[in-house]
Amino acid sequence: MKRRDLILAAAALPLAVAVPAAAQPMRERPIGLILVGASWCPFCKAASNTLFASAEPASIPVLIASQDGKPIPPYADFVEAAGHPIAKDIIQLPTLVFVHLPTQEMIHQITGFRNPRSYLGQIQSVLLQAQEAGYV
Repeated sequence: MKRRDLILAAAALPLAVAVPAAAQPMRERPIGLILVGASWCPFCKAASNTLFASAEPASIPVLIASQDGKPIPPYADFVEAAGHPIAKDIIQLPTLVFVHLPTQEMIHQITGFRNPRSYLGQIQSVLLQAQEAGYV
């Protein structure tokens, strides 16, 4: 196992325990994530790798909105940010947008990427706040 894979897997643990085990499974929750970035941006790639390693196993839906019309690995699917109603107005990269899926309301956003641990800590905090606010 590569050191990077080990770090990403360990960093994914806080996201997996963000919600109590007795709570409803995340795939049935009405929160989705939109990562607005570009394929040439190294911070966007790092954010994308972190999300892929943690959000996918937790069954949190992730949409990649690319500002340069190219996928951000490891995600192959994307939408053009300019054509997305929420992502079109975002200019700072990377930006992670938390969306309440039933209402399509943006409930929070995280701008920038420092490292996987910090990023996942921020995501965990937002998910807990969303749960306390009744979005989840």
